[in-house]
Amino acid sequence: MSIEPVSFEQINKDSSNIYEITAALSLRSKQINEELRSELEEKLAPFQLKIKNPSEGEADKVFPEQVAITVKYEQMPKPTRIALEELKDDDFEFKYQESSVRRRQ
Repeated sequence: MSIEPVSFEQINKDSSNIYEITAALSLRSKQINEELRSELEEKLAPFQLKIKNPSEGEADKVFPEQVAITVKYEQMPKPTRIALEELKDDDFEFKYQESSVRRRQ
């Protein structure tokens, strides 16, 4: 898989700080990764039950449905790419949380 460069103009349209956007994109891609991973685990759960409690002949069996699901998820765009597309399509916004920490004077 090749690496595609992304121009700063595409990313930097909502903020003047590239580090701020990079941090926000990183958090969003982690969220997307968790969502995809939990979705994949949910779809593969029935096969895990069959493997844990195999009947005769099922212990070494490879399930074609399981392989098809896994291949589908491997071919999907990476979470970072999805987060970048969301930012480009204005489907992504980030806000600061109010901090209650006081500095000493």
